Amino acid sequence: MTRLYVEKLRIEGIEDVRRILEGPHTSCVPLGSGVPKGSIFRATVGNVVLRAGELAADIRTRTGIDTNAISFVTKLESEASLFSFRSGTEILPGDVYRLVRGDVNDYRLYGQLRYAVISLSADLLLTYCENALLSDIAFWEQREWFRASAATRGLLARNVGRLASQIPQLDGKTVTGPALEQLQSALVEPFLWAVMLDDERFDERHALSSATIVQKVEDLIDGLSPETVKVAGLCGALHCSRRTLHRAFAETMGIGPVRYLTLKRLAGVRAELRRSDPVTTRVTETATKYGFWDLGRFAKDYRQTFGEKPSETLRKGTSNRKGFQVPAVSIF
Repeated sequence: MTRLYVEKLRIEGIEDVRRILEGPHTSCVPLGSGVPKGSIFRATVGNVVLRAGELAADIRTRTGIDTNAISFVTKLESEASLFSFRSGTEILPGDVYRLVRGDVNDYRLYGQLRYAVISLSADLLLTYCENALLSDIAFWEQREWFRASAATRGLLARNVGRLASQIPQLDGKTVTGPALEQLQSALVEPFLWAVMLDDERFDERHALSSATIVQKVEDLIDGLSPETVKVAGLCGALHCSRRTLHRAFAETMGIGPVRYLTLKRLAGVRAELRRSDPVTTRVTETATKYGFWDLGRFAKDYRQTFGEKPSETLRKGTSNRKGFQVPAVSIF
């Protein structure tokens, strides 16, 4: 059993800023007269660590990285000016910076910043990687930053920002099995999408059409438990990248592959509720079984998708069994 733990820290001065940088040889110089203010939390989600928070300050910071973990940093939606000396450019919401041992985290901040950092081991990161380039640890150990399209950056900032607001509410709760795997994936995947959809670094062509790729995906997952399907596994089986997979689904379905897999899991929950006994079945247990860790969002998503609450589906399934039997084969 895995409990999700959240540590929280209030930032009320320059000394607290030094503490959250968590590295050796840390330098933090105040550039204005205001006292840095804000808050940060650190959550351990299985084998992924999330640090996120907000900070209002006018400071210049430098800190070395001495951990063996690989970290990804992004600026969330905020109006703060954040200049990176590493890339020599102003950081936009949804930009992704990769940090490894020996790196220097090197910024000038002015304003109220919202940000998020995930850290994980190289071994775990490689399980999310689908091709020879990404499966080479040397690629991840390079000093790099990534800027995808405005749409992708916006999606990353919104998704990670939403997670950063939800996860502290899970403090001390048990998250295990498919729900834990989906929560870890929800943290890691947005950063990988931002890396692979950086147009300046990756320009892949694929021999298969978008329609064929989607059909092959559907063939692969037909009959599988939807909570076990991972994007990296699909890319590996089709020998294509996340970039190609994303474009295929966007062009043919109007949604990305992650959203499609979520809808498959919702459909799996619905099918199980319809055939279950409401006396012995609990909606929350069924949702968790299919990898839904945020039950409030699950209920909202379910109702928007199917036009009814999951509890209503459970009751209707029972009434259908007591009435006439729906034919197994229909011409419609």
